[in-house]
Amino acid sequence: MSVPLRFTIRNPRRALCAAEHADVSTHEVEAVCEGGEVVFGRARGAGIELPFPKVSARHVRLVRHAGGYRVEDLGSTNGTHLAGRRLAPHAPEAIAVGQAFEIGGVEVRFLGETSGTAPIPARASSDTLARRLVHDIFEACPPAECARLLVLSGPEQGHELALAASGRTFKVGRGEGCDLVLSGEDISREHAAFERCAGGIVVRDLGSKNGVEVGGERLAGARGLGDGEVIAIGETRLQLLDPEDRYLRQIQAAERDEAMGETEPAPVDAAAPGGAGAPQTSRLPAVASAIAALALLAVLGLLLALFFGQ
Repeated sequence: MSVPLRFTIRNPRRALCAAEHADVSTHEVEAVCEGGEVVFGRARGAGIELPFPKVSARHVRLVRHAGGYRVEDLGSTNGTHLAGRRLAPHAPEAIAVGQAFEIGGVEVRFLGETSGTAPIPARASSDTLARRLVHDIFEACPPAECARLLVLSGPEQGHELALAASGRTFKVGRGEGCDLVLSGEDISREHAAFERCAGGIVVRDLGSKNGVEVGGERLAGARGLGDGEVIAIGETRLQLLDPEDRYLRQIQAAERDEAMGETEPAPVDAAAPGGAGAPQTSRLPAVASAIAALALLAVLGLLLALFFGQ
């Protein structure tokens, strides 16, 4: 029987950006105990997805046992901590309702079973939790590290609009009251609106005369945007730079690479460029070139010896 379980998820203490903040967000989430277990990990499709580098693809599981529950580390790289100590891999230990365990800096508190009569809001369900966790961390970042619109071409080329406030609508158009004012006869007074929310950046046409295009297609209604996408407003081209979306894509790409290579990534800090997880340049091509050069010299030496020896 599938049993709904509740947890609170507390963001990692260390942020993904340069902001220093003591307060971290906590989310309540409900997960179905399919087959008697809930798996926590970085992998897409995990019972509760936690998109952080120090969390393994399948990090830990909570399993029903003899009327209670046990927590089991699944051989993760960075381990699972319960009551201040690291659990031995594949050695389940009992966990009580109200007790918390930590994986990759994320605190998970087990709140027990729920009757399902008062479900939590859909926005806090496990399938949207990953995006909300990352969104909340970037929400505390300085404006320069949050999503922004860059004017690629047009009279205002080089100008930027920081989409720093979550939940607020940012208007783009010719009118002086717009957040990003663009000149040109092909720009309406209020041409387009952008909103940054937990689900990402959304753009919509405000009934403009010449419309809005994304990726060469005329916009109809609202549309979600990804990092790097280009938006055409008249003759002006805007590009969205969204570090939240970029981060999640990098996590997903790393997950795909890991699945193909069947290896666990080294512990890394996503906020530290060039850290332990930074790509390293292979020395194999240089070694191969040196060996080839030595072989060529040896052949030339042999030919010269034969020639002068005659």
